[in-house]
Amino acid sequence: MKGRAALCLALSASLLMTACGGEPSGESIFREAAGLSPDAAALTVDGREVPAWRYLYWLTYACDYIAASYGEEEIRWEDTVDGTDLEAYAREQALAGAALYATVENWAEDYGCVLTDEDSAAMDREWAARAAQYGSEEAYLEVLARMGLTRAEAEALSADAYLYQHLYDLFSTPESDLYPAERDLEAFAREQGYLTVDHIWISTAAADPADEEAVSACRARAEEAFSKLNGSPDPANDFAVLAETYSDETDRDQHPKGYTCRLGDGTLPAACEEAVQALEEGQFSGVVEAEDGFYLLLRRPTDLEAAAPDYFDALLQAAADSADISLTQACESLDVSRFYENLSAAREALAAEEEG
Repeated sequence: MKGRAALCLALSASLLMTACGGEPSGESIFREAAGLSPDAAALTVDGREVPAWRYLYWLTYACDYIAASYGEEEIRWEDTVDGTDLEAYAREQALAGAALYATVENWAEDYGCVLTDEDSAAMDREWAARAAQYGSEEAYLEVLARMGLTRAEAEALSADAYLYQHLYDLFSTPESDLYPAERDLEAFAREQGYLTVDHIWISTAAADPADEEAVSACRARAEEAFSKLNGSPDPANDFAVLAETYSDETDRDQHPKGYTCRLGDGTLPAACEEAVQALEEGQFSGVVEAEDGFYLLLRRPTDLEAAAPDYFDALLQAAADSADISLTQACESLDVSRFYENLSAAREALAAEEEG
């Protein structure tokens, strides 16, 4: 369960090297679309200078996302997202992306994380794989150009993903400066609604809902399992034993101690969520009827290790959100709709040039 849900933009080498739906721009296109030198400083994040190409990359990412939502229609920039017009929204997303990556680099410096020879070798393999995917290195460079990236810039973004992983490795290492206090992780898990629950599921998927006899047979099977559990001297241990006999799960071996999830994330049916919240750790439920069958639930101690990746992301995101950010006047005054219009025209010209 090593998710990255707390990040506003996924820090993934594969995502960065394939980009955002296959269309941002190249260095010359950024210069043409924004009138800015790609290497000029666009902003600072806690003192770290961020070049314009990074800011414009994330601005393009946001604009492409907006454009995709309109399909063939022209973007109505006056439309709003949560009360914010689309130009302001795109700016916010661009700033968030640039700030997040700059924060990763700042943290890497603070905690002594650097790229290793293994990282460099892995990046070379990624490059070769992408070049092969597009038919040649030249073809892949053309793709990057439409994304606004040179090879060096694409690899700089990819490098941040490796720095991120090194930071997380430190976070997972006891005695390191990044290792979280257990009480803080517990508080995060509690506040975010994490819980660990095991279950025995008797499925009614194969039964016709109108077939009362078949549904009753499923219920009787669940009640039989409950009766055995209720009579057990060690229900926490015997729960897993009974699950092997009664549960209709086909992948129980992948989570023998149950699931760690967040309330409302859809892992458990609503009826099960309601029932498990009433349980103390170590307690089990009676038979719970849900849309897909009957459940017996055992609430286990919350698996803090499963919640740790999201806690790390939350800490990193909070640092990015609270960073001291200063945007240059050139970026502050950039007309987003005109930028994207110029960018789209430049892309069309680049595509025509490539076809010619």
